[in-house]
Amino acid sequence: MESSDQYNFSIFTPRNLHGKKNRNVIFTMLAIWVVAVFGFQFLLRAIEKPTPEKALTIFETEWSGIASGNEDGADYRALLNSLLMVKGKLTVAASDRELLSEAISTVTFRMVPDSLRPLVMEKVAELEIMHADIAGLKGQLYMDLKFRIQDASKNLITILEPHTGYGATSLEASLLAASLKKDYPVSLMEPSLARLPDLMKLYLTHNQSVLTDTKFLGFPFHYFYTAVFLLVLFVVLCIAYNILIEWRLKNEGIVE
Repeated sequence: MESSDQYNFSIFTPRNLHGKKNRNVIFTMLAIWVVAVFGFQFLLRAIEKPTPEKALTIFETEWSGIASGNEDGADYRALLNSLLMVKGKLTVAASDRELLSEAISTVTFRMVPDSLRPLVMEKVAELEIMHADIAGLKGQLYMDLKFRIQDASKNLITILEPHTGYGATSLEASLLAASLKKDYPVSLMEPSLARLPDLMKLYLTHNQSVLTDTKFLGFPFHYFYTAVFLLVLFVVLCIAYNILIEWRLKNEGIVE
């Protein structure tokens, strides 16, 4: 009489030699996959080195002059560009965004002539009020105020363009207009901005290595490896397993 469990297979307690070989193939494939996935991550961590962005180098160069007492001689356009690059990152914490807004305001108003400062201050105050009001609106009222904010921001950027270099069509323009505050530190050496150098270093320093800098088929190698190669490897392992098992079943005369 045919046993009811003759086709049962246990990966941990194989019943026969074929089961043991099948188990070994599965564990081998699994080991290859684990090494390919986690081994690459450990390799990245082992050879990576903190590398500053160009914006950080520029910021630290200007900041060293400011810290030594030469605040009037700083390149405020370069500083502003570095600050806006960090402010535009999605990973910046809310408290850090607030600090960056204060620094951006300080730098921007340093660049604006005294004769123009009252007008800019007026425009910034209007935008602050509109940004505060829009949070409680819905529907058409929300859309109307949104368009008013866009127009006010364009007007402000147009006024600032000769001094900041950012036109209304630049990516930094809307970020700059939204960052300006009417109450801001009068100097970059104010205690409230003491965290700024560490903050800039945190967001403008990235771990890099030959695996992240090398390009392969137009992609950074680490991106290609994790997004493309590992997917292809998984499919290849599945195909190899099926081909190997079919070949073994045929050689051993086992019919499923």
